[in-house]
Amino acid sequence: MKIGDLKAMLQSRGLAPSHRLGQNFLVDPALLEAIPRDAGVKPGERVLEVGPGAGALTESLLAAGAKLLAVELDHGLADYLRERFATELESGQFQLVEGDALGPHETFHSQVESWWVDGPAPRLVANLPYAISGPFLGRLVGRPQLGATLLLQREVAEKAAFQGGAKNAGPLPIRLGLFFHVKMGRRLPPEVFWPRPKISSAFLHLEPRADAPSASIDASLKAILQLGFGQRRKALLSRLRKVHPLAAEALSDAGVDSTARPEVVPAALWLAAAEADSMGRSSFSEA
Repeated sequence: MKIGDLKAMLQSRGLAPSHRLGQNFLVDPALLEAIPRDAGVKPGERVLEVGPGAGALTESLLAAGAKLLAVELDHGLADYLRERFATELESGQFQLVEGDALGPHETFHSQVESWWVDGPAPRLVANLPYAISGPFLGRLVGRPQLGATLLLQREVAEKAAFQGGAKNAGPLPIRLGLFFHVKMGRRLPPEVFWPRPKISSAFLHLEPRADAPSASIDASLKAILQLGFGQRRKALLSRLRKVHPLAAEALSDAGVDSTARPEVVPAALWLAAAEADSMGRSSFSEA
């Protein structure tokens, strides 16, 4: 859809891009054609799209043969998508859920979860609304079976991929790296969107890791990381010993200095600390 056609469609329906919802529509035809190919979408493969907007990427994914489930929060755009893809809806190639991808269980998950887990794992391909990119990445952790190609703010993608070294270390990037092989994709200028954002964007590719942590270890990992990064300026081990003594001991045994800050601890050592903490909690519950 050309920019003029997009503007006319929105105007005819009394709609406008929502800054609150982070709506910036992809309008570059060559890019839209390339995304399904870059994401490795195959005919018949199940794909989840979050924030389809006016359906430009939706159209490309359907043209690539994807069996698509899209989640759209904007009621006006959801109505438009039902009209635009009426044929695909009728055939079953396209399903649309009107709701919030970050909403409570009963609104989003009750409609999407059964599709998500019923059969081969889908692939997530989305021009993710800027307003939800960070929280949504957090939702992906714990789902190592789900591969994803996401278009995000460049700084969010760089942080998730540890571009920039220790300064980008944090609970989410560390957990993402333990559940997925994380790789930056192509960078995009503001000109490929309408309205043009004030920042650049980039693709983030997530491929499931076969050695991803178990749910119990991830629970310990999440708690340890939140405590560790909660007060970055204070010594890490002394704070950990008060709540997670086995985790602190594991880090100390691995050579982490008593004055170390959390951002200098490698992800593998955080995982070892979480394994020790999880094992200790399990032994305590069995006693």
